[in-house]
Amino acid sequence: MKKNTLKYNNQSSIVLIGMMGVGKTSIGRLLSEEISLPFYDTDNEIEKELELSISDIFEKHGEDYFREREIVIFKSLINKEASIISSGGGSFINKEIQKKIKKDCISIWLRANEETLIERLKNSKNRPLLDVGNRQEVLSLLLKEREKEYSKADIKIVVDGLDESLVIRKILKSLKSYLIIDENEKI
Repeated sequence: MKKNTLKYNNQSSIVLIGMMGVGKTSIGRLLSEEISLPFYDTDNEIEKELELSISDIFEKHGEDYFREREIVIFKSLINKEASIISSGGGSFINKEIQKKIKKDCISIWLRANEETLIERLKNSKNRPLLDVGNRQEVLSLLLKEREKEYSKADIKIVVDGLDESLVIRKILKSLKSYLIIDENEKI
């Protein structure tokens, strides 16, 4: 893909939402390069702040504490300059975070079916929510619980069977329809 050929004409951050394993971080990094915006991953920001891995945070402090830190991180990131933000899988489920995203950002749901997620996460070792019981069963339950909230996103992109460059193209096409990107305008 050509770099620096798109100009982002909006002050709102773009937040990628969706299940773990859907590609929010890798797509977020590529999208930030494509439209020249800073990139933040909320999970990475929490890990940096607490100097612990997500798994260690869950183990030492519990999920509730992690979710509290997530709210603080989101508020600080959203209040910065326009950026691309990769959110944790459970972030958009939190009503306070969801309300802030819906008010101040453009949300993009990267949607994958259960089979795609199972394949992508089969060897993952750092997913605390999947470290209990039957992974497929837990993933299926989380997906069912979260899809209703994810569906409130401004833009929905199905990623099943697509490589990253095709996902980026679909996102850019959707953003153009929001009239926030001018093609071929140099940055």
